[in-house]
Amino acid sequence: MISLAGVARLRPRSIGRKAGSASLRAGTALLATMVGVSLLGRILLVDPNSQDLSQGNLPPLSAGHLLGTDVLGRDILSWCARGVTTSLGIGVVVAGLGALLGVLVGASAGYAGGWVDALLMRVVDLNLAVPPMLVFLAAMMLLPRGIVTMVILLAAVGWVPYARLVRAEVLVHRERGYIAAARLAGTRRTGIIFGHLVPASATPIVVLASLHTGFVMLAEGGLSFLGLGLEPPTVSLGYLISQGRDQLATAWWIATFPGVFMVLLILAVNLIGDGMRDRFHVDDGSAL
Repeated sequence: MISLAGVARLRPRSIGRKAGSASLRAGTALLATMVGVSLLGRILLVDPNSQDLSQGNLPPLSAGHLLGTDVLGRDILSWCARGVTTSLGIGVVVAGLGALLGVLVGASAGYAGGWVDALLMRVVDLNLAVPPMLVFLAAMMLLPRGIVTMVILLAAVGWVPYARLVRAEVLVHRERGYIAAARLAGTRRTGIIFGHLVPASATPIVVLASLHTGFVMLAEGGLSFLGLGLEPPTVSLGYLISQGRDQLATAWWIATFPGVFMVLLILAVNLIGDGMRDRFHVDDGSAL
């Protein structure tokens, strides 16, 4: 689970802004390069499903196959190009869904208080008490394998950090003067929550979402590596790594290059998240 310490309260600081700008630029440049390679690869490279047994297990730098081929003669670079967009897409969608659900729960709990807050926080505690791997194992036995199932499961265990973060932010802001003024003006409860309190929490939410995206891609890759993830024709970088793990001694490139792409992709997303976080001063204490 992602640690929220140091995310809840943020203030601009010149040193952090400079360091954050460097990380943000580096991460954005790396991510743009990865996405560009992926999109161009889909257009310019051969179909990754195209098989040629006579070209099986070609090493890197072979003619027509920059990163080599697998045992069926499929181009590794083409597979990596597909895997980048799949892994990144899963990360972004899961982070978005987790943020949406977490914001709804956290804002409702923080603003309502009382038994509503207690009930929703017990739901959060219950979610934290259940091992995520147990949820995945049970779900994979009951539900059809696919990208939709993967996204739903990852979002179902990924909304809790957002709920705790937003609840803490709402508890800080709900007693401030502009909220009292909104109440006196007759603003509805939903208008106060989504018109004032949630926007006031936007910066830490975005920072958490960017960091969460990298965590989701790593989790999806691990599940695919264990055989609990996606299945062809939809492939991710984690699936590609799992396909080459039994041939590391004879055809190391099959698993190595998808692994390199995954490391670079997660690094880019984390640099962006760190850069956004470092542009603001983080209080030593956590509001959670």
